[in-house]
Amino acid sequence: MTTQPDDGRNKTDPNFIQSIRAGLRYWQKKTESMQAGQAMWLDGQRFNLNEAVVQGLRYPETWQDTALLLLQTFDFSEWRGYWQEWTAVFEQALAAAPEKKTMVYGRLQNRLGQMYRLGSRLPEAEAQHQAALVLAQQLANDDLLAITYGCLAEYHLEQRDVDQTRAFAQAALDLAQTRPSVERIAAFAHLHLGKIEAFVGNWSAAIDHFQQAIQTWHKLDNHVYLARTWADLGNVYANSSEFGLAQQAYEEAGALLSPTNNVKDKAFVSLRLGTLYYRQENWARAEAAFLEIDSVALREQNEFDLLAMVYNNLGNVYLEMKRWESAADYLNLAIALFRERENQLDLGNSLGTLANVYAQDGQQSTALPLYAEAIQLLQQFPESQWAQKLLREFGAAYEKLLVSLGRSPANN
Repeated sequence: MTTQPDDGRNKTDPNFIQSIRAGLRYWQKKTESMQAGQAMWLDGQRFNLNEAVVQGLRYPETWQDTALLLLQTFDFSEWRGYWQEWTAVFEQALAAAPEKKTMVYGRLQNRLGQMYRLGSRLPEAEAQHQAALVLAQQLANDDLLAITYGCLAEYHLEQRDVDQTRAFAQAALDLAQTRPSVERIAAFAHLHLGKIEAFVGNWSAAIDHFQQAIQTWHKLDNHVYLARTWADLGNVYANSSEFGLAQQAYEEAGALLSPTNNVKDKAFVSLRLGTLYYRQENWARAEAAFLEIDSVALREQNEFDLLAMVYNNLGNVYLEMKRWESAADYLNLAIALFRERENQLDLGNSLGTLANVYAQDGQQSTALPLYAEAIQLLQQFPESQWAQKLLREFGAAYEKLLVSLGRSPANN
């Protein structure tokens, strides 16, 4: 999608501008509340929506309405995996802005930063958020400041930076709790804080943050983010062996998502249900939950981290079933994707699990370097309870294997 700004040599017909503005306002009305039925209707209309945006970005008179429409449809593009095709549109919107010192411009910067992060363009993502932060401070605009703090918390959460995530999420929460205009930012702040507390194994704090986020999503009637938070809460319950509560949370999430066509979100719930069955050693039900995930659709939507997790989990199930070849095949698929995404924590997990497969399948010499690389990667995450658990397991298996092969651990 490309746009060409008006070169100013011809005076634009006011009636033409009015018709563009009317079209933009039609789409703003159609996208002001994004529930399941409306989002699915918009799926079939998105090329018409794109055309309205293309027209609107060509003229300074319609830039503001177009920018507001882009901001309003961001959730839809993220939920349905269209963010990649919209990235260039947000870039064009920023380039065409007639005024760059406004709250709307800063909000666009933050959304573009989120799109860059989804596409693993991390330096560009952080640069957009930092630029929005400078602008919010220049404007002394607390709404934009709260939004930007929230985006920076999300960015650092994805990098698994505990201190920065906590600091930015708390700053966003402190501002948003006193500003009804950005109430959803408070929900996101609780969500980010819940995730980072779960990362370090602080289950009670994570549960409290997720429950507070759920209350706000209920109030705002946002079913997708409500479902996502229920799924995150279920994950904490599963990790703390509260299997019944985990099952209930996943069922809440599944019921909310069932009328939608959100492939990614449904895949997350199936992934976590499968993991719950795995923890209960019900290998057949775990396998079925993982296999019902549409891997082709995830690939089409560029959800590579999620797809890699599906492959990793199938590899774990087949390891338990002693189906060595299938386990190795799926784990190698996961490893390739995690390497490409530079996801070092999950890569370390998959490498160590593949080493387990080879060690049990009589291929000990093949397992050794995999254990060594897994250990090296996992040592980068001293604050992750899960990483430390894996380090203990893989480290013990590595040393045992060295001894069985007559090698000295000190020399490896």
